[in-house]
Amino acid sequence: MKDAATEIASLARLLETGTIRAGKKNELLIRRLETARWVMLGNRKDEWVLRPERTADIENRLLFLLPSWRTDFEFLRSIGRNHFNSSDIEALPMLRRNSNPSGRLLNRRNWNAASGVGPKHRAKIPAQSSLTKDWVLRIRPNKGLIGVMDKGEVDLYCMASSWTECVIPERAWMGFRGLCGELPKVIITCENLGAYIDLPVRESTMVVYSPGADTEAAIALLKMLPEVLWMHFGDLDPEGVVIAVRIANETGRPLKLAIPDFVMDYLDAAKPVETPWQNTPDIEILNALKGKERRIFQEVFMLDDRLPSALDQMGI
Repeated sequence: MKDAATEIASLARLLETGTIRAGKKNELLIRRLETARWVMLGNRKDEWVLRPERTADIENRLLFLLPSWRTDFEFLRSIGRNHFNSSDIEALPMLRRNSNPSGRLLNRRNWNAASGVGPKHRAKIPAQSSLTKDWVLRIRPNKGLIGVMDKGEVDLYCMASSWTECVIPERAWMGFRGLCGELPKVIITCENLGAYIDLPVRESTMVVYSPGADTEAAIALLKMLPEVLWMHFGDLDPEGVVIAVRIANETGRPLKLAIPDFVMDYLDAAKPVETPWQNTPDIEILNALKGKERRIFQEVFMLDDRLPSALDQMGI
């Protein structure tokens, strides 16, 4: 469909404006049109002009490629799209067959697929539904934390005591009105699952899973508790620092990395980096790793007997 869409969009422009500009996408098409003597060189660079006597040939070619081209072009104009755009032409089958429901929640990828050329592409038209990514917030709540929802209160700490953690889907989070009871003294975000599950923290600390670059759920929670101290416990590598900086910037908090005081003992466990170090906070271990182009995964600390004391000294 992609090559056909390029030809349809090019012919539509040629038919309606009388000219077309040559480019990488349509150079073979223009060569064919020139050979058939449908177009001739214009006065501007890379410009080709329709020969008036070949207008009917353009229309017939459009009819062959897209039998309903007249109504389809009008349809695209009616929804704010451009029939001179090959991507909009390519999306026509999906745009014609799918509805635009209102007053409901809809996964963003489903909407992108229904209103464009695929779930990973941007939608062609705005949705009347509320679109969700359907992230899941995973937390180990502090003792005494209560969630206030549309349908009442939920004892989050009690839930986690039974189920190890609390798992809150984005659609449930949209019904959250706040947190009450005993608020956490510290929130610590963890980049990796193992550290999130096993990190030995105080009862007053909330642990939040923030997997890799997928920080949206953690950021939503941190914005709900703007006054609570936040620290990030992640890999000591370029990607881990970028994740921490992103969370800090998007929540308006100072950057605070939770780094055990015995970290220098683990330089011998450092591995080569995949991404070169760039701008780095002026912290001894990060400077040492940058100089060696190495990194340390956070999980290596988890079974060190000194970790509980190190976290306690940081107030976690």
